[in-house]
Amino acid sequence: MRKLTTAGTVASSGVMCFILILMLLISATTVKLAYGSDSATALAGAELYMEMNGAKIPINLVSQDLKFPQLIPYFGPENPGWRFRPLEDILLYADEFPLGELQKGLSDRELKENQLERITNEEVLKQTIKVIYNKPKNGENANVRDERYRLKAYVGAKAVGEATSLDAFRLTCLLANKLGAKVVHVTRQGVDFSMEASGYGLSLGGVSGTISDSAQSGAIATGMIGWSKGKAESIKNPWIQGVALEPLP
Repeated sequence: MRKLTTAGTVASSGVMCFILILMLLISATTVKLAYGSDSATALAGAELYMEMNGAKIPINLVSQDLKFPQLIPYFGPENPGWRFRPLEDILLYADEFPLGELQKGLSDRELKENQLERITNEEVLKQTIKVIYNKPKNGENANVRDERYRLKAYVGAKAVGEATSLDAFRLTCLLANKLGAKVVHVTRQGVDFSMEASGYGLSLGGVSGTISDSAQSGAIATGMIGWSKGKAESIKNPWIQGVALEPLP
């Protein structure tokens, strides 16, 4: 006859036996902690061991200041990509831009998608729009309100496809001009990061099985032929945010 025993009963019996054996060993053993160095404070390079009935048992310690490799150096520094041009570079030599120069770098399709019409008036093309940008320091936002202006609208643009952050900058300024503003305070810039994967393939396959008349043996055969290809890449889309301003009356 089989005897059924629950796992809890077996585990409980094992724990009790282990505790009993441990108590017997401790009662019959003299334990002493000691350092292999003359100075108990000289932990660096010291050997820590435990004495049990006159025998030395070494104890291995892990240093408290153990350092692990950092992930960023391992994977490489963050790279926003060639399509990102910092505002610091764009505004390095000028902070006022003619409308004709701004729209020159944008196609008719890009203008139309953002509900902008290409400017053809020669006088309007020469008009400029001023850009304010307070460079962040120590990673903190350095935006400071300019008391000469007041808010007219929020503007911004993202560069997708083959467009660059310079294109987003141009578009942001033109959007502000469409709203009647001649000043843009650029408040933030960045890059959206995402992954994209694509693939295609073609394959043919089949399977067949047989069994002998006596049902004593059988065989299964499979066959497949195919071709496939895949691709994965990182997508980095620069963006710019700003505020369209108008002078105070």
